[in-house]
Amino acid sequence: MTKITAPVLKPTNGGASKEENAILAAAKTVLNPEETKTEEQKPLLKVEPEKPVVPAPEPVKEMTLMEKILKVENLQLVIEKRAKLVQTRSELERFQTASNDFNCSMRLNDSDGNVFTTSFTPGIKKVIDFLRSSFDASISDVEGKIKF
Repeated sequence: MTKITAPVLKPTNGGASKEENAILAAAKTVLNPEETKTEEQKPLLKVEPEKPVVPAPEPVKEMTLMEKILKVENLQLVIEKRAKLVQTRSELERFQTASNDFNCSMRLNDSDGNVFTTSFTPGIKKVIDFLRSSFDASISDVEGKIKF
């Protein structure tokens, strides 16, 4: 062959041209149709589940002197309230009732000046038990507020 009759080759990087790739793909489809179907069904992109965003912890702010003083004063009030509740509960613990129906009495006064008095011991015992559990709950609430 001479230079004139020889096929003209374009300089490439050594790979197949676009036309050759298209011909090879068509030949694969005709020869192996099952392989091309499985290739088409594969997802092109893998989607990863989103990770929850964790907020950054806020930096602890240094308290000013005035804030520290107010905190101590508030704690002092809470401590005094707790002491008063504990004292009242201890007074209630010292209160004794016997099985006799008339050994103690209870008197209730309202804001309008009305008075209720009873000597029914089982009722008084239930009131004392209720007050005792209420004082215990109040004391635990106040103790939960004492934080530094």
